[in-house]
Amino acid sequence: MPVHKTEAIVLKTFDFRETSLIAHFFTKDYGRINGILKGIRKDPRKFASTLEPFSINEIIFYPSRSSGLHLVSQCDLRDNFNSARARLESVASASYAVDLISRLMPAEEKNEDAYRLACFALQQINKGDDSEKVLRIFIIKLLKLIGFQPRLDGCVMCNKNILESAYFNIRRGGLLCQACASHSANDSTGVLKGTIASIAHMEKNRGEDSLRLELTPQIKNELDGIIRNFMEFHLQINLKSRQLIEVLS
Repeated sequence: MPVHKTEAIVLKTFDFRETSLIAHFFTKDYGRINGILKGIRKDPRKFASTLEPFSINEIIFYPSRSSGLHLVSQCDLRDNFNSARARLESVASASYAVDLISRLMPAEEKNEDAYRLACFALQQINKGDDSEKVLRIFIIKLLKLIGFQPRLDGCVMCNKNILESAYFNIRRGGLLCQACASHSANDSTGVLKGTIASIAHMEKNRGEDSLRLELTPQIKNELDGIIRNFMEFHLQINLKSRQLIEVLS
């Protein structure tokens, strides 16, 4: 049986029977996988990690041929993001990021770009950067990576470039020009060009560059509303970790 070694983010864990643990990982080389760590609760010294959610670990596992539950034989902690764990708001933001990975990334499909993006988000949250800004960048870039982002490069109905007023239509998942929006007034809301430009900037540029992008309060509200409504309507995502962030903000 081949042995696989990779870096992984812990998404969540569950107790299994009396001594073992089931862990969900998002790995650099194998995508999202599930593993069982036998005996870890009876003898934690067998592993060099306590597998805290959103920690980064190096794992060794034996892939299962009959199920999606792989045997993890070794797990060494690489980064526990202790600074983030000391702040409730940071914990909520990091938890939301890994919850989105759990929901959006398919099982056992490698996506190294998405893995690097998740690591970037966790590292910036740990540094104490504006976690709301970090999450905006993370969500927009993650949707782009999985190919399920709102369409903002033209009117979703007539395909024309939008030169004047723009409207976001939640049912169609993108922008409408003024003429098309007049036929879908109940589902369309006006959007500032600055909001559209900000989303496009985050999609195309490095995360570090996007962190320097200054947003007005109105653009922040519009951007957050578009992304939140898009994910709820088209992806059926409304996570408790997001609700906690809203309570804390």
